[in-house]
Amino acid sequence: MSLESGRDWPPLLEQASELPLSLLDLLSNSLIFDIIVPQLSLSSIFALSRAAKSYRSSIQQNPRFFRHLDLSRCHGAYVPPSLTPIDSGGHSWRSQRMDEHLTEDDIYSGPLRGVLSKLSKTASLKAIHVLILDGLASVTSDIVSELLMDNTYDVWMLSVVGCANLNPRKLQQILYYICRPGRPEGSPRLKGLYYFGTEKKLSRRAPMSVGSMTYIGVTSSEGAQPDCQPLPAQSTLTSLDPWYAPTGRVLSDGFAQRTPWEETLQFCKGIIAFDAVLCTHMHREMAPFLHHASAEYLAELKPAVAPLATVALGPSGCAGCGRAPQDAPVWGESDVMEFPLLRPPPPSGQIADAVRPPPLAKSEQESCPRQRLIVSCTWCLTNRHCENCHRWWCGSCYNTKKSTKIPQLETFMDLTALHYQPSGDELATKTKAGKGSSIKVFNGLCVENCLVSEMLAGAGSGGMWG
Repeated sequence: MSLESGRDWPPLLEQASELPLSLLDLLSNSLIFDIIVPQLSLSSIFALSRAAKSYRSSIQQNPRFFRHLDLSRCHGAYVPPSLTPIDSGGHSWRSQRMDEHLTEDDIYSGPLRGVLSKLSKTASLKAIHVLILDGLASVTSDIVSELLMDNTYDVWMLSVVGCANLNPRKLQQILYYICRPGRPEGSPRLKGLYYFGTEKKLSRRAPMSVGSMTYIGVTSSEGAQPDCQPLPAQSTLTSLDPWYAPTGRVLSDGFAQRTPWEETLQFCKGIIAFDAVLCTHMHREMAPFLHHASAEYLAELKPAVAPLATVALGPSGCAGCGRAPQDAPVWGESDVMEFPLLRPPPPSGQIADAVRPPPLAKSEQESCPRQRLIVSCTWCLTNRHCENCHRWWCGSCYNTKKSTKIPQLETFMDLTALHYQPSGDELATKTKAGKGSSIKVFNGLCVENCLVSEMLAGAGSGGMWG
């Protein structure tokens, strides 16, 4: 090789000797830091601090490492839900055996207190702004009281979904106290509480075609056909969060009845946001059109307090006129405290980031340019909401007190009695009769679409209706 060819060597060697960026260099960028660090568990952060002195010094000097802390994945904070208050001894979170002076909350909260005590030796507990404790049996009302009222902590967002040993009544009393009218200025520090959780589910049935129309049959239901995967649902969820999609029941059955949480949410309104909202958006407007059974139930139990909204209807509005309820909040126009907290809790700990709805799909932007929250309680939707496709009708389009006939059902019964299978066009023509005053929902299914398809799917020899 000639010497001339070696003139290019020094630049090449200089480039090869350049070292890649270290993890500390990457974390010095605030954008990268806010993406990476919230994904780390507490054990991973401690392992990183033991890797080198530079990492340990950075973690100790930068409290933002502990701003968003998820202890639901921390093994040290775990305690079996079946643990009983019996002196068994030998637990690592106690230096002595249980005695008669220990309460049940002391026993359960021991592991979590141990984790927080160890953490306080590394960083200030005031640095924790977002704390996730979902599913931990070591979460009790005593430790929640300390997190929210003790000056040792500065928690803005707290998530306690599915904590088996957290007494809901005591938690409500804590919230009443920190939101009391005579509370100190600047309190409470807590801005958002995740407690209810959501049921993430898709529509139960998939569409089937009959002629030129699309129906949803029972044979397309999830689990109806063994060894088969469910087909995509007709009302495909275009939004990632169940609150902003036609998901139907979004809260668990435990909140479908009247509970003290409704008064708690009303008392804390404008002070603390929750991962649930009251049905004030539809409740006022639907009062004159309520089913008699719903009206009697609501009149007997806390008539001045709106129920919890447990049903998400999506942004499309009424199936008849497309209109949203009068008081439905619209993103960008309504107060951010009118929207429910969305999961997961944001690392920033800010309410605006916690309630920001997902963007609308292009098909939805034509009908409603801004994201709107349309939710309801089960009583406002009695006999006016389809549990399958989640269409619903407002009081102006459908008054259940004046609707007494089901022409679509009568038409189908006449046809099946003659063992005659109608075409899609013929069925569509016959089911248009009497739409204005006919019953919209029968047995939980809308008469215009889902009920007829259920019958068609089961009609004939060996079928559900044959």
